[in-house]
Amino acid sequence: MSDVPLVEIAYQHIRTQLLNGVYLPGHQFTESELASELGMSRTPIRSAVSLLEKEGFVQTLYKRGIIVRGIEAKDLYHIFDLLNALYSYALDCIDQGMYYELDLPQLRKHYDQLVEASDNRQYRAYYENGLMFMHTLLASIRNRYIIETFNLHRDKLLFYVVAYRLTQGANRPYTGRKLYEEIYDRLAQGKYQEAKRAIMEHKRNMREDLLRNSMLP
Repeated sequence: MSDVPLVEIAYQHIRTQLLNGVYLPGHQFTESELASELGMSRTPIRSAVSLLEKEGFVQTLYKRGIIVRGIEAKDLYHIFDLLNALYSYALDCIDQGMYYELDLPQLRKHYDQLVEASDNRQYRAYYENGLMFMHTLLASIRNRYIIETFNLHRDKLLFYVVAYRLTQGANRPYTGRKLYEEIYDRLAQGKYQEAKRAIMEHKRNMREDLLRNSMLP
């Protein structure tokens, strides 16, 4: 028998369904359905749903079950602005020679995995490795509060892009490959401000995309 608490099993199951695009915005399910599927009582299901509700992924409807929430464009603006501010700060710290060292092999690993996922059209793995690439960049300045802030918003961003691509189609699929290649090359060359400019330019393009598609269905 597993030593993992039932609440954690239920939480990870629902979370995986969300991040894999199985549960898309508007999808409804019930505690009873999940309890039957996972072979457990409704009590741990209810606790897991409560955690996900606090994180903004789902909403409990009175006598109607649970519905997967969409993400409003303004929330995405704020997340992108926050994360790009963190990237910019990290690159400025590194550029100022503050005894920080980039883990270039790990950055390369995530870039190569991103390219492989792109070739195999694996949406989640593609976006997840892009986020882990940026996580590695942030980790170089050894500030746990910055990492905690990044982690807090990472899954919501991953959920959005996977859900959007699956529901709206990929009008410009896998264009991030060029961006991450450019960032990696600039970092490897020690051209940190050029890497920062590439990220800021991508931010402007992303905001234009969000304006054209203001909200998930």
